[in-house]
Amino acid sequence: MRKIITFIFFFIFLILSSLFILFNESKYSYQSVSDHFNGKSFFNPEEKKISKKSGFFNYYLNKLKYQKHHGKTTWPEKNYSIEQLIPLDSVNDKSIHATFIGHSTFLLQFHGLNILTDPIFSERASPLRFIGPKRAVIPGIKFHQLPNIDLVLISHSHYDHLDIPTIIKLHNEHQPKFITGLGNCYYLNQIKKLKLNCSELDWNEGLKVFDKITVNFLPAKHWSKRMMFGRNASLWGAFAIESSLGNIYFAGDTGYSDHFIKAKIRFSSFKLAMIPIGAYKPEDFMLRYHLSPTQALKAHIELNSQKSIAMHHSTFQLSSENYNDPINDLELAKKEKKLSNEFIALGIGKKIIIK
Repeated sequence: MRKIITFIFFFIFLILSSLFILFNESKYSYQSVSDHFNGKSFFNPEEKKISKKSGFFNYYLNKLKYQKHHGKTTWPEKNYSIEQLIPLDSVNDKSIHATFIGHSTFLLQFHGLNILTDPIFSERASPLRFIGPKRAVIPGIKFHQLPNIDLVLISHSHYDHLDIPTIIKLHNEHQPKFITGLGNCYYLNQIKKLKLNCSELDWNEGLKVFDKITVNFLPAKHWSKRMMFGRNASLWGAFAIESSLGNIYFAGDTGYSDHFIKAKIRFSSFKLAMIPIGAYKPEDFMLRYHLSPTQALKAHIELNSQKSIAMHHSTFQLSSENYNDPINDLELAKKEKKLSNEFIALGIGKKIIIK
């Protein structure tokens, strides 16, 4: 009897906790009307509004339909270990060091700066610790072995890109500068009360940082949401970092559109680009706001990138492709285009040096 009562109280606690999160996640700030904000929510200009068919329940219906014809998706069941990299404290050798920590999280080191993109070190990409996409591979760097982080770039508000527990730990231990899209600093500081050093940017706005680099926030084709409410309450986007060593492009999470060509027109070329290749099946559903490996390779070419690294794969199961599909499909696309090392899938915990 005591166990039953304990379980009932625990279940009630979980429900109340979830409702509290739902209420908090639904709030956002209002911005000025623009070609991608209608006074209430953001949207992709070519769509005018985000398709309601991209929602939670439609995703699972499409997933079941896909698996009926293609079989159950295969992913590792355990959070398996890899050899984790111990990064340098600082890099100032006139080259760019890029370490793939997992999913869309990179450590970029150059000009004596340490930069993290969309950092997530949590076990799950979820507002709750007991449910949601679980990490398949441990992070490529242990959190406590990170060098002092100067700057954090956050592309949008989805849980696999904006991870509150990681952000809190970074703020407490490193006090970095945060740069993100409109609405996200308001959410982090006014709603979550984190007191971050945080700057919001609209598309095509830039900010000079540390007198060494300029960080630009660029368009992407995606959407935003926290839990069940607050749909498109904050702006999503890509980043272009201008430095004396060359331009760096971080795509965030995006579907295919002409924004890659526009980025190339504005910045001419990129020394390094980080481009997503995962979460693309079933294609007729997922490719609204994600890239397939073939589209990612096309983006690499359109960006005029010297070297591109695949991301958004091999970490959290977010769609219906098998664990190895993104990398295998990327290799097939590269073979068709007769490309080799220009676009690589870097292993988690591995580093590349670009001179």
